[in-house]
Amino acid sequence: MNGKEKIIEIQKKILCLFAGDKKIKWVVLIGLAGILLILFSELAPQKKTQPPQDAVSVSVDNEEFCKKTEEKIYSLVSSIQGVGDVRVWVTLESGVEYVYLQEQVRNTDLTKDYDDGDVKTLREKDNSEQKYILVNKNGEEQPLVQKQLEPTIQGVVVVCEGAGSAQVNEQVVNAITCALGISSNRVYVAQLTNPSK
Repeated sequence: MNGKEKIIEIQKKILCLFAGDKKIKWVVLIGLAGILLILFSELAPQKKTQPPQDAVSVSVDNEEFCKKTEEKIYSLVSSIQGVGDVRVWVTLESGVEYVYLQEQVRNTDLTKDYDDGDVKTLREKDNSEQKYILVNKNGEEQPLVQKQLEPTIQGVVVVCEGAGSAQVNEQVVNAITCALGISSNRVYVAQLTNPSK
């Protein structure tokens, strides 16, 4: 049997299905429609997936936070007498963190077994589950942000002309630790070798 004969035989079988019961006709039609939908969905152009906007904004937030912190430290340190020319570098231990609003669903089952009218055994089963509260944002469901935590500073490096003086060095460290609320072992001050003139 060649290819043409097979096609003709398949067509005959399909026509026989339609000649019979109406239920079979509908099942075959629905099946064929499903197959066609699957084929068309494969041929349709696929939507490009983009990284979530929150991920992109977090990296931008981290960079902006570092830049703004460096500018503030520069402004603070450069105003200390004897410091001279200054360079500042800030590193982060952790980036921006989001705390999402959650709801707690609690279910308690209490089982009592009675023996002659008195409670013989009492069993309590407590199930609790926390779920994020979702909101629709641009057609996508995303968790609702309760608050945003600022990045944690890992360390600050200050390179300045006046770092050779112990007094200037101590003032720079004290100013930074007080302004940022970090310990002094997270601040390093070094002398600038080639100050710009």
